[in-house]
Amino acid sequence: MSELDSGIDTEELRDAARRLLSDKVDRRAPWEDRDGGRAEIESAMSDLGWYLLTIPEELGGLGQNFDSLAPIYEEAGRALLPLWPAGTMAAIDVLAADGSQEALTALQAIAEEGHRIATVILPADASLQSARISMVPGADLATHLLLIPESGDACHLLAADAAGISIEVVETWDRSRSFADVVLSDMPADAVRIALPESLALARAHGELALAWDCVGAAEQCLTETVDYMMGREQFGRSIASFQALKHRAADHKVALELARSLAGHASAAYAQKSGGWAEIATQARLMAAGAFRSIAEDSVQLHGGVGFTWEYDCHLFLKRALVNEMLDGAPETLKDRIAEALLERAMSSRN
Repeated sequence: MSELDSGIDTEELRDAARRLLSDKVDRRAPWEDRDGGRAEIESAMSDLGWYLLTIPEELGGLGQNFDSLAPIYEEAGRALLPLWPAGTMAAIDVLAADGSQEALTALQAIAEEGHRIATVILPADASLQSARISMVPGADLATHLLLIPESGDACHLLAADAAGISIEVVETWDRSRSFADVVLSDMPADAVRIALPESLALARAHGELALAWDCVGAAEQCLTETVDYMMGREQFGRSIASFQALKHRAADHKVALELARSLAGHASAAYAQKSGGWAEIATQARLMAAGAFRSIAEDSVQLHGGVGFTWEYDCHLFLKRALVNEMLDGAPETLKDRIAEALLERAMSSRN
């Protein structure tokens, strides 16, 4: 039985997430042990019912929308959670929207059997019979894969250990999350076919919003720890936090962070209601949040006097996370190109 019920207060959920993650997550653990305690953390998250939040109630879930996930993703960023629950949660959105009997059966398996899904977006030129998809977060822990072609073809849900599927763990400069290459050499005959036309848009927007909130949470924590350091560091008999130039830099970062938080909140509401260009707004929120996070993380190292590159302080861990977040599923320029046409069309239609 989940510890949550259908009357979920998002701030209570945030507090519960913060308590759990502060107790279970050691930021430096993945650098000392590749597993980083992920199995124990994932089990605790499952026990709290996080994976049930957006599964329909009739299938054993809690029937919530994306608003209940946003505080979890934000707290995950704050803690540098070494897991990527958004893969499963994005797949849940796709399966619930599809509504076929096969999709509903898959949702029930997530609720009852604890299936974990890595959502894999195949480039338009990739084949289901032969492809390598790089840097899929959490694929090494997934029980199943949801393959979504950019070409617009039907997507497929299949077991991660099926014949013709290979999962190869890869190393990145950020070990706070695990990544793997997914190699396809054949499509299993028992793969579940999902013909939902908007599968790609749903999965991609969910992932963008998860990254946006991850960036917001991590950036806020990074900035908070940097300001705390500045308060305690003295030069010329004064706290460096009292130096006007440094105060202005911290204030500018805070403004950028709050703007990113506001857009992420707007994008999350649009996604939950599927209104007002929700897919493009999700990408815009991710771009703004990732940019703010990178700027804060880079400057935090400098505000630590450069010692932030050492193991004495953790700001370099946030910087690594920021750099990877910025590049997942496309560099900023790629993301801008992806949504430019839709934004232009909306702007032109608003003038008519």
